[in-house]
Parts: sequence; C-alpha cells; structure tokens
Amino acid sequence: MAIITKFDNAKFIFMQNEALQNLHGIFESCLNGEFKKGDFKENKHITLKDGVFAILQKYNLKDFKEAFFESHNKYVDFQLTIKGGECFMLGDSTDFKILKKYNEKKDLTTYSPSKKANTILSNRANLCIFFPNDVHAGGLKNKNLKNNEVFKVVAKVPKELLTSYYN
Repeated sequence: MAIITKFDNAKFIFMQNEALQNLHGIFESCLNGEFKKGDFKENKHITLKDGVFAILQKYNLKDFKEAFFESHNKYVDFQLTIKGGECFMLGDSTDFKILKKYNEKKDLTTYSPSKKANTILSNRANLCIFFPNDVHAGGLKNKNLKNNEVFKVVAKVPKELLTSYYN
C-alpha cells in the first residue's frame, strides 16, 4: 500500500499528530534549503517526538544488480527526495522470496528480486511512503535520471502513529 506523491499533496498525512507535524516541518526545512550539504554527506540523524527519527542522506546511485530489497515491521519509511532523483523497485511482500528472516533489532527483512516488482522514479519533492508489506529497493540508476547523485531524507515513523491507516 505504498504512497507515492508530491510532498505538497500529502499534508493530510502529517496532520494526524504532533510527531508527524514535526516531521512535516523537517521535510519542509530540507526542501527550502535550511540544512547544509554537509549535513547530508554526514548522514545527520534527527531525533523527533514519539520514536520518529530522520536521517539526511547523500549518495550515488547504483546499478539494478546491486539492489537491496527490504521491508520493515515496526516502522513506516517516509522517503523525501530533496535534490536529484532515484529509481525504486517496489512490490508486495507476498510476491518476494525472503532471503533473511526478520531481524527485530534492525527492523529488517531482506528479499531476493522479484519479476513482479514495479519501477518508480522519485524526483525532487517526491514523497514515498513504504508500509510494512511494501518491499522496496532504492538508490537505483535509471536512463530517465540525469544525475547520479541524490539528496534525500529518510524518516522512520512507528506504525502506531499512523492511526488512520492501521485502525
């Protein structure tokens, strides 16, 4: 049940509680250039309220053969592209074969690639929200992306904070 949309279209998601409103503010600050490039290169970690945290990331894209397919049980991934773009492979967990069973400490299950995976592109101000059943592999090259470098914010939101999706 992934959500892929422009950040401005997703404001309703962030209005559910104070922790999500704070995350919205961090995302806006990043899009408005209020963080330094160095913060992204250093993978700056920002701790927010109620178990929410965000990581500012900068990296170069990789080939599809290097894709790392994953899902999470405790957290919902909010990934906002700030600069550049990247390709994601995405699909439902029932369409993938598990490589490594769920690791509770890392909140991570890994999978082998699936022919049923969909390809999506995320460019500036695109928000991708991946729920526990969404297997995803990001940071991938694509012929439609001109730059090899991406700046983004990955936020981890405890799924309990998304009451309208889980109740």
